[in-house]
Amino acid sequence: MRLSVVASLAIVLAFSGCSSVAEKAEGAANRSFTSYALGRSYAQVAGLGQSPMDQLAGNDRATFGPMLGSTQLANGMTIYRHMAPAARTETGSSFGGLVGRESVSTNNRLSYFLVGPDGIVKDWATGSVQGATSDCVTYIGGIINRCSDTAQLQAALSFYDSRVLTKDGQPITVWGAPTLAAGTVAPAGVTPTAAPSQ
Repeated sequence: MRLSVVASLAIVLAFSGCSSVAEKAEGAANRSFTSYALGRSYAQVAGLGQSPMDQLAGNDRATFGPMLGSTQLANGMTIYRHMAPAARTETGSSFGGLVGRESVSTNNRLSYFLVGPDGIVKDWATGSVQGATSDCVTYIGGIINRCSDTAQLQAALSFYDSRVLTKDGQPITVWGAPTLAAGTVAPAGVTPTAAPSQ
């Protein structure tokens, strides 16, 4: 009995350790990818991976994704928020070819950019949130499939804001306070999508 408890505890610790390592690796990858933007024009950053040639290449992860929203700060800077698919995890099992199970889940990378009045990215922040999940059970070697899919519902900007840290490991509140005026103006050459303002 005592041996089975110790074995169960070891398995739980091993899985939590793997999860922690995976989260650290994902965080490092997000930071590395988002750091590309520093010192570049926001128009260039927002257009990364959006050209017809990039989309034909099929690499949907080499982009910062669509803009979620923007906030004009009292200091003249603007925060632009983007989200794109990032890490993907697949697990599966089979029991003698009669019954199998496969799960696919994705995490979305949040990329925030602090942009000056000159349209240049002055700082960035990144984090991740859970994305879509698909869970499928197959019977009789795949003849019968039953799947359930869930997608991350659109969350409030305040939730996304709480999931990101700047390049210096700070919350984005260090960037300044929002202005009282509604709406923002994108730098020259950028056409923002419809986005809620905070």
